[in-house]
Order: sequence, then C-alpha cells, then structure tokens
Amino acid sequence: MGTRFSKRVTFSPYDWEVSRNVIEKNRRIGISMSGIQDWILKEFGHRVVTGFKDATDPVTGETIKQPVYDQAAIDRVDGLYKAVVAADKYYSETLDCAPSIKHTTVKPSGTVAKLAGVSEGMHFHYSNYLIQRIRFQDSDPLLPALKACGYFMEPDVYTKNTVCVEFPVRAAHADSSEFASAGNVSMAEQFATQAFLQTYWSDNAVSCTVTFQPEEATQISPLMRQYRFVTKSTSLLPYAGDAFQQAPKEPIAKDVYEEKLTEIHGDVATVFAEQNGNHDQKDVELVGQTDCEGGACPIR
Repeated sequence: MGTRFSKRVTFSPYDWEVSRNVIEKNRRIGISMSGIQDWILKEFGHRVVTGFKDATDPVTGETIKQPVYDQAAIDRVDGLYKAVVAADKYYSETLDCAPSIKHTTVKPSGTVAKLAGVSEGMHFHYSNYLIQRIRFQDSDPLLPALKACGYFMEPDVYTKNTVCVEFPVRAAHADSSEFASAGNVSMAEQFATQAFLQTYWSDNAVSCTVTFQPEEATQISPLMRQYRFVTKSTSLLPYAGDAFQQAPKEPIAKDVYEEKLTEIHGDVATVFAEQNGNHDQKDVELVGQTDCEGGACPIR
C-alpha cells in the first residue's frame, strides 16, 4: 500500500517544470520504517548486531572489526525490500510508467515516532526512562489542560513567551537485558546498524545520528573510513545526557519515572473539552498548511 500511494504521488501536477521532468523520469519513492530498534527487539529478542569479527579492509589492508548480523533479521528485512521492489514493478506496469530508480529509505522520524511511542527511525532510545520536554507558546490553549492533569511546566529559559512541559517516558523493552540506549550503546554498533539497513533495506539514504562518548572520539575517523563504501551519510553528536538545562530529552532513573507518573492524572483531551465548554470540540479551529504559506502560521 505504501508503494502504491508513493507511486501515485509522483503523478502530482508539480508546478516547477524542472522538478516535474525529473520526477517523471526517475519516479523515485521512499518507503521508510521507524521504531526499528523496538521492532527488532520484539521480533527477534536481541539487537541486530550480534558481534564483531576481525577482517581486512579491501583497500587499505587495515584490520577492521566487521559486524556480524542476525541472519533471521537479514532475511526478514531483505524480504521486505524485495516486496517493495516487486510491488513497484507490478504497479508501474498498471500505470504504464517506468519503475522507480529508488524505493526505500529510513527517515529521521522524530515527530512520527514520538506520536507512536517508538524509537526514532533507526536510532536507539535516548534512555530507557527519560523526561521528554515539549515547548509550547505561552498562549497555547492546551496548557491549562496539561497543568490540570499534573504535567510539570515552567517558563522556557532560552525563549521568551514559551513554556516547557515535561512528559515522563518509558521506552519499550526498557527493562530487557538486550535493551541499549544512545547513552550506552557503542559507536561501533551504531555505525554497523546503519550499514545493515543501508545494505539490506534502503537504496536511498539511511538517516543516522551517531551519539558517542568522549572516550570514543578517536574511533570516528576509522569507522567513517571503514564504512565509506557502504553508507551514504552519517551525522555525529556527543552524548550530553542531562548536561543542559531543560534539555529536550533528559535520562532519569526508573524510580523517578514512577514518581512522576503518580503526579499525572485525568485525560488531557477530556479536560481540554470541559475547560472550553466544548465536549465534541467541533468549534476548535485548526491551522492548516495553506494558512502558513506566507512563512508564518496565524495564532488563533
């Protein structure tokens, strides 16, 4: 279904002729996956990288640590990729157009993953238990309902007229012995995981931000050199943990998470409706994409 939808999008009446011609020629689509780390743990019981073995770089002759992947995961992910390609071939014949030159990708998936409550794209959870901070304009009508339900909030220390709201979060499989977070998974395993997805799933790019500890910094150059023929791009970010005030994500202990849960009560949607005297919320006016065409969305 994703392939059929994405293929139809390539027939949209794009305004710019240059784009329209390139899209018509390439029919590039990008079927993505998210929550990958959660899915792998649930489906196979362990992470996709099961170990490393000594190997030789084919160009430099250097000794490298080659990742070993779970074969069942290889078969499943490669099978999914082949299913997308087959669906594209079949549907392209139906639409009488060329098959797509690229089919799959892994997007960053930050917002979508948060809404679904899963790990973001290919990334490991930031921590098994954490505070997720979301920033709201101080006039946002949702804030009174959040406050009434016990969510902690305070003025943003960086931006005026902004309120920072804390949401306690527990990652899926948080207490599993196989669970790994961005705070403790090795940089080598993150590079290897990106290479796995680039090899067996994505023929477009795999969005990846590798987090690393200070003592791992010397490994950056060797790892980028090792995977230079496999991955297309990699971002790197030092793992900060709770080093910044009002950080978007702050690791916390399990007992702190449980304590914060006791402070939250009620249903935000119900309280919001009651506060606004609008139980079915038919009078709530939402801002659509067309309202923001000038570059700024109106406040309503």
